[in-house]
Amino acid sequence: MELRLRLPDEVHARLRVAADEDGNSLNSEIVIAIEEYLARRQESAVRAIARRVAQRDAELLHRLSQ
Repeated sequence: MELRLRLPDEVHARLRVAADEDGNSLNSEIVIAIEEYLARRQESAVRAIARRVAQRDAELLHRLSQ
């Protein structure tokens, strides 16, 4: 799949530096950055669900810990 992405010059420059430092192509560095963002987003969503469950079931969880 081909995707054209327009980046602000500053973001492009920062990605280029990161790619050079990591020994990656610019494309690979962008893919890695997107994958890391999606993983963090998913982890954040899971933590939010866990917090809601913990709040909802706080009394039960407390009794189970006794």
